[in-house]
Amino acid sequence: MSDPPPLSVPALPPELSLLRRWLESKQRKACVPTTLRRYEREVDRVLIALRGEGRVADPTRWTVEDALRIREIRHQDPWSLSIIADFTRFAGSRVFEEVGIPPVPPRRHVRWLSREEVAAILEATRDDPLLSFVALLGLGQGMRRVEWKRLRVEDVDLVHRRLLIRGKGRATPKLAFAPLHPAFPSVFSRFLAYRDQVIRDAQLRFPGSNVPPEALLMPSKLAHGLHAYTNAGIDRLVRSIERKVREGGREVHLSTHMFRRSGATLLEETLLNSPQASRDGVYRTVQEFLRHENLATTMKYLESSPRRQRKAFDQYARVFPWPAPP
Repeated sequence: MSDPPPLSVPALPPELSLLRRWLESKQRKACVPTTLRRYEREVDRVLIALRGEGRVADPTRWTVEDALRIREIRHQDPWSLSIIADFTRFAGSRVFEEVGIPPVPPRRHVRWLSREEVAAILEATRDDPLLSFVALLGLGQGMRRVEWKRLRVEDVDLVHRRLLIRGKGRATPKLAFAPLHPAFPSVFSRFLAYRDQVIRDAQLRFPGSNVPPEALLMPSKLAHGLHAYTNAGIDRLVRSIERKVREGGREVHLSTHMFRRSGATLLEETLLNSPQASRDGVYRTVQEFLRHENLATTMKYLESSPRRQRKAFDQYARVFPWPAPP
């Protein structure tokens, strides 16, 4: 008796085979599963819409008319179109570039906070233990948003006045110790009292709920208790600070990284105004404040200031005085 013929597996359509390979390439670049699912859904929506209209779904065969139609399907959403454009480039097509999709957004002007704006933030958050702690993490400790999220209560060493910072890196964050800002102990103690109250309230509503180790916690019905702040949650805290400052009569637009840049610039100005400061010592200190491996990266964070240039000229003139005319 002869063996039965092997079952033939139907080949995937070209667009789905390309989609699978594109997602695999993203995964190799350490793209997280949640993001991969979002990418897949976004491309699927477009492919299904094109098939429903009787159009070609294979990106290698898309024309300018197809690209313009995709822009209409996705309502000119820049994020969605950037995903589709990346998928199309992976397929070897440059049709999206031909029609200028997605549009290049206007270049955002990087801002630093002035001394007056920083003073307004400190005043607006003074009576709020959560927001004052968040402002201190950014302005006083120069921490990134991911470092705010990963901070744990046990990372604060008040005895030795240092802080363990869990930095960038998905699987294994970079760890570094940083000295505490002089205001940190008092601000942190008020924040701890607030945090303990949040935990008590959550455990009354959800008895037996776990307490995550992160310092920044928020109640959640979905988690039936508490969970650590997400990026979106921290951005909402920054918007709350922005709202409080505006209520005080000052118009500001804030971001987590603006806190970090501005804290570094204010530290630089303070050190440069010190009579004992040496230029190398100033920028090495600021580099350590930001925890940059490369000093060139640190210099990009500092505001371009005419005052800094005038101070440099003054120092230059003292070292090399220009002779008076005869």
